[in-house]
Amino acid sequence: MKQKRSLFDMLLLGLLQACQCSVAPPTGSDTGSPGDAAATVDSGALDRSIVDAAANDGAAIDAPSDGAAVDAAPASDAASPDAGSFDSGSPDSGEPFPPAGTECEFEFFRHYFERDNGTAFTALRDASFLHIVQRQRALLQCGAHTTLGGLLSLMVYEGAGAKIAFYNDLCSQNSYNSSSTCWTVPKARYSYQFGLAPYHTSNFHPCADVGWTSRMRARLAAALEAAGFSPSADDVASVTADLHTFCPNATPTAVDFYILTVHSRFGVPTNSTGNDLPHAGTFPFFTPRVVIDLFFDTLEAACASLTSDEAAIGVYGGGDDSYRTPSKQAEILSLWRNYRAAHCP
Repeated sequence: MKQKRSLFDMLLLGLLQACQCSVAPPTGSDTGSPGDAAATVDSGALDRSIVDAAANDGAAIDAPSDGAAVDAAPASDAASPDAGSFDSGSPDSGEPFPPAGTECEFEFFRHYFERDNGTAFTALRDASFLHIVQRQRALLQCGAHTTLGGLLSLMVYEGAGAKIAFYNDLCSQNSYNSSSTCWTVPKARYSYQFGLAPYHTSNFHPCADVGWTSRMRARLAAALEAAGFSPSADDVASVTADLHTFCPNATPTAVDFYILTVHSRFGVPTNSTGNDLPHAGTFPFFTPRVVIDLFFDTLEAACASLTSDEAAIGVYGGGDDSYRTPSKQAEILSLWRNYRAAHCP
């Protein structure tokens, strides 16, 4: 059954229809802007599940390729959002933008968003910010004591900015296969990083650390549906052979379809890292709403423990104990606090 679109998704569709271009992210930053987030993404911090390091084939690590995209057939309408396929439930369109009391937080988000993605994605920028505001409000309603600025700071820190189509599929960093052609091995595609506030695909492994990954797979499945990504039964079945090369008893789902066809169907470059803006909005992990929902779902599951921004960082860090240390928390929150001190007296 088709669902109606949300405001977020109508804005995204209109943007993508209006601009079918690649936008090079600007270099440098605005005069008087805060110090930029870390230049590289901490892959260890992003991998919240147990990765089978023994699966690494131990092959010599070759230099990365030039990152040329694999030739890919266009995704079918069923695999990518299509007109009229979304449910309502977006932020109130009558609310002023940015919402009252979030002006400084919006400028903080805008700084990193435009630095990393350019200025051609204004509608997507604003819709993403509104969705973050909505999800932060939901946290407050369930008893959390977090702040919008603090959570934005965590998102910016995790993504080393606000790249909407961030990807890292470098073979040299792959936990399952470090050969120079790792992307040809289906299991290796569960050791990539994607999106705004990047998530490591090992979190969605179908047959490793099942207690954790089953919860994460359910969250991703819900986020995919909410964003209108609904592959057909034939689409999902098409990845069965690849899935069974490492999980012989697993039944593929939409989660596996989007991970296993990342190169062949959606054209994400191989053995490289960057911001794949030409595919923004067509690949789920490059649709900010999907990753925003994953980010907040992780926190909302422990709502009673979110007694402060620092506590939220500790929860988000999962098995990485450094996220529960005052020094790490201060480093993360300094992005927002320094900006606020300089720009929002």
